[in-house]
Amino acid sequence: MKRRMRTLDYTQRVIDILIVYASWVIAYLFRFDSEGLFSWYATYGVLLTVVSAIVFKNAKLYDALRYPNISKEAFSQFKASTVSFVIFLVLAFFMSHQRASRIMLVVYFILSSGLLILSKIYFRKLFAKIKHRVLVIGTGTAAKEYIENLGEYQNLEVVNWWDNADPLITADLESMNLDDIILGFNAEDAKESKKALSMLSDILIPIVILPDVSFAKVGYSLSEFKGQPLIYLNEPNVKQSGLILKRIFDFTATLIGLVIISPALLLIAAIIKFTSKGPIFYSQVRMGVDGREFKMWKFRSMITGEANHGGWTVENDPRVTKIGKIIRKTNIDELPQLWNVLMGDMSLVGPRPERPQYVEKFRKEIPGYMIRHKFKAGVTGWAQVNGWRGDTSIPKRIECDLWYIKNWSFRLDISILFMTFIKGNKNAY
Repeated sequence: MKRRMRTLDYTQRVIDILIVYASWVIAYLFRFDSEGLFSWYATYGVLLTVVSAIVFKNAKLYDALRYPNISKEAFSQFKASTVSFVIFLVLAFFMSHQRASRIMLVVYFILSSGLLILSKIYFRKLFAKIKHRVLVIGTGTAAKEYIENLGEYQNLEVVNWWDNADPLITADLESMNLDDIILGFNAEDAKESKKALSMLSDILIPIVILPDVSFAKVGYSLSEFKGQPLIYLNEPNVKQSGLILKRIFDFTATLIGLVIISPALLLIAAIIKFTSKGPIFYSQVRMGVDGREFKMWKFRSMITGEANHGGWTVENDPRVTKIGKIIRKTNIDELPQLWNVLMGDMSLVGPRPERPQYVEKFRKEIPGYMIRHKFKAGVTGWAQVNGWRGDTSIPKRIECDLWYIKNWSFRLDISILFMTFIKGNKNAY
């Protein structure tokens, strides 16, 4: 069965490569008949094929479990085809002075994308005919999630699910025609896991261990040290390329934004200066990514002096000035933080930074509080657009922050920015 799956997998890879090159040739013939086939177009067709093969592999189009439904698999293939095509166009532009026919490029992209999707549908049906039978042992969180996820795949069959290792004493595993034995125990049941592994020491059936990563509130990563597997808990599942993109967007958008709104900033600064005593700007030491402290800037919206004793700002707070009520309600007081974004202390989107004294207090009271400092602090964030700011529930705010870190994507950042502009940050006093 495993040999059949590997054979189908390699066959699909080869056919995908052939589809890419054949589509390129057909598109050429459609545009130019047979004139000069083995010239520039034939050579760069090889480049396109190599690029496509690399992108398809990195897009995980050939993963063992694939996708739970055909629409997701088709979309993934279309996205990978688009990425490889764009990369090829960029490379060809810098590598050659000759330009490909636009008609030919359009024909190629439509033809190859359609044939590759049809190929995925065909091979999906072939893979579905190969049943993958597994035995699950354990009642840990990972085992339960594994069982739930298996329900999305028609060719994966759970032969049995045992709570502990005792049934292994009398079970005839060889006659069960298993493809994998899955062990999923929580950390506190390590003895039961060790017992099962001891009883399975002479079994030829592959054994898969589901590690207990229940402590990983925002994700985990796998590594290896001299052959020893390592699991890093509470490491955000964010690629370095994603963080670089986030930083580039922060810097570019902030710089452009500051140039555009600079007249408005000067006007606001003048109004603050002439309507109340004190400085224009207000700064506080906050804790950012990896626990590093930085000075965060705001437009001053409160009175200065002994009448201001600090603490949380509440609704109808007497310390807030008349102009302060307006700029706080509209979040204008946060605009100087764009300077923090420009300097790299903050991001446009992320968990709100807190003062060090409150951090020390909350880390003792709220489990997982410090994990929010795994990500760069933001001017706005998921918690803020959902109303968890100011004098509101801290646990709810942290819950939103951890959800944001665990599910981060560039698209999510853009969505939060739009939500901030559309409905503002709720509970701003």
